[in-house]
Amino acid sequence: MADPEKPKIDGPPESPTTARELDFDDEDLSTSPRPAKPTTGSNRLPPYSAQEDAAPPQPPRPLSPRQQSENTLKEAFPSIDAAVVKAVLTASGGQLEPAFHALLGM
Repeated sequence: MADPEKPKIDGPPESPTTARELDFDDEDLSTSPRPAKPTTGSNRLPPYSAQEDAAPPQPPRPLSPRQQSENTLKEAFPSIDAAVVKAVLTASGGQLEPAFHALLGM
């Protein structure tokens, strides 16, 4: 005989992932909602500031290999005019070592 106090189950038992969340609240749901608690100073968020949401500055773009070579030669030969350094680098096909040796001979 079936037990009258035991509910009848139709199908497999319910999975814990699909089961409803248990309600441990002892209050009757038909009562009016609780009044809102006043917020204390410690629970408040600071005022909105547009500066906090501003995106950080973008990092500088990396230099091209030619620009890197040109800067290296300008640092190595500060007494030679920048236009001459650029012309020698162009004449050497953008290669640093031949341009360096050509500037050493000047």
